[in-house]
Amino acid sequence: MVLTSETGHTFPVPFPYLVLAHNQRYPSPYGRHILSSDVISRSFDPRTDVLRTTRLILKRGKVPRWAPRVIQRIDTTWVLEETEIEVGLEAPDGTLEDGGLAGGPRRELRTRSRNIDRTEFMEVFEWQVFRQRGDDSLATDVHTYSRVTSEFGFWPLSQRIEAYGLSKLPKSIEGARLGLQLVADLLLRPSTSTTFLSSGPLNPFPFEPVPSQFSLAVRARLDEARSAWTAADHAQYAAEQARAAELAEPRGLRVWRERWRAAVARGRQRFRQRVCAVTGLLCDEPAQGVASVAAPPGGPPPSAAAE
Repeated sequence: MVLTSETGHTFPVPFPYLVLAHNQRYPSPYGRHILSSDVISRSFDPRTDVLRTTRLILKRGKVPRWAPRVIQRIDTTWVLEETEIEVGLEAPDGTLEDGGLAGGPRRELRTRSRNIDRTEFMEVFEWQVFRQRGDDSLATDVHTYSRVTSEFGFWPLSQRIEAYGLSKLPKSIEGARLGLQLVADLLLRPSTSTTFLSSGPLNPFPFEPVPSQFSLAVRARLDEARSAWTAADHAQYAAEQARAAELAEPRGLRVWRERWRAAVARGRQRFRQRVCAVTGLLCDEPAQGVASVAAPPGGPPPSAAAE
């Protein structure tokens, strides 16, 4: 059984700088598992403008606890990486071009890597293609294709090994992207490009320490808790300010509001009295209101006049 994985990413870095960063990506704080990286061959074909490089990389890796003891004793692996850089500086008519044109030479970086030892336990192939974006010369697209195969032992064990290798690929690819982005940023920054280009194995660049995944997870949880606490604190502060504004109202304003409420109440009372006197409506005692309206001032009530 063979397991595969495909991913894509866009670097906000021009293609020439990304190629330079790829050739100088080690050492890096994101590649502490890389013990050595040696160029064993390099050639340039002037007819096709392709630069070919072969590297031998020694990596340190972890083996699962359930792996056979023979495999657990080995914690390093050799990786063979083949790189082809298609420069693409000359157009079909012989003029220089800034970026790949349709029908002309391409600006492309192709890499192929695979482990050359412990292949009976697990073999990992990885292909990567870096291309300059046609609509944006300041960005580079990368497509990664990975394949994991294992022929160790019987079928359930080999399938478990392949699943384990495939589960480790996303973290490995993400670390490689972060390291490549870091090196590209150092090359693009004028204050660090000269120092980085002059650095080497005997004079390493002073990288800032990179926090571990556990530290990043703890920081993320702390940020979430801090955000929730800040939101609750702001809500409580706003409620306290509203209550304080009500209690700390100026005396003159409070007296004016009380007088205004009293004046409104008196106006409503006078209005009810006038309506009651004229129509007999809105009266607390309707019978007395009607009788007072029917009887003229100073005269006998209507019942006495009828008698």
